[in-house]
Amino acid sequence: MKYIKVMISLLIFASPFAQADESSIDKVKNGAIELWEKTKVTTSEITSSASNKASEVSEKASEIGNKVSKDTKETGAVVWDKMKEVGNATADGARKGASKIREYVGDEKCEEDSALCYK
Repeated sequence: MKYIKVMISLLIFASPFAQADESSIDKVKNGAIELWEKTKVTTSEITSSASNKASEVSEKASEIGNKVSKDTKETGAVVWDKMKEVGNATADGARKGASKIREYVGDEKCEEDSALCYK
């Protein structure tokens, strides 16, 4: 009987500690659940924000690319026109130079392979 009284006393004495442990476990469990939920929400917000920024950057890059392409096309056209003008001016200059040389040389008989007889 003495052992039974001791066992009952131990159970009564240990019962609050067991309940305290269960309460602590529940608190830790609830804390972990809250932390997980906050982590999921924060991760979702970060992902959304990064996605939005990436979209903005790609739109800006596309706009800049289109502008550069347009500017390059316009610049290329201007350069081509200037090169044609330079080519025409060079050809005219060469013709005038050949004509001047012919004037200085005179109307001597031209040989076929002579550069001075180019007409």
